[in-house]
Amino acid sequence: MNITDLLSREEWAEVELEFNRVTGMDTNVYDDRGFTFTGLKQWANEICPRIKEIPAALQAVCSVAHQNLAQIARQTGKPVVEECDIGLTKICVPVIVNDRFVGAFGGCGYLLEDSEVDTFLIHKLTGMEESEAEKLTASLPRITRTRAEAVALEMEDRIRSIVDAYSG
Repeated sequence: MNITDLLSREEWAEVELEFNRVTGMDTNVYDDRGFTFTGLKQWANEICPRIKEIPAALQAVCSVAHQNLAQIARQTGKPVVEECDIGLTKICVPVIVNDRFVGAFGGCGYLLEDSEVDTFLIHKLTGMEESEAEKLTASLPRITRTRAEAVALEMEDRIRSIVDAYSG
């Protein structure tokens, strides 16, 4: 069973867009190996595209955060809301069909209202001057933990409806 057995790549891209429109977050669907596959990119802020254009920074921040959260989501069967190493909020909702983990759905790119971004780490990973990182992160969208957890539950409901339609 693959995640694309539930919906086509194009239909998953529509789910990503649906949540991007509602939340403003960078939303992604991942297969069971942790790879995005829709080809869709919507940025929630100015710093993430700069980090993701550098493969080593992408691997050190984004990939590691997704792998860790996806593992927790896979083990618990529940959505996870945490921060990546630079301090941005990451949501990960497991996609489970008949007790089998087939992927994840999530969002990222906002800063929890009581958190700070680690511009020094951005500098170390990207080579970007810390002052430029500070400039790019100064206008980061903020989100409350309560709202992030509500978004995770909305994502979980949407995933449940997709899985139920497949199983039904």
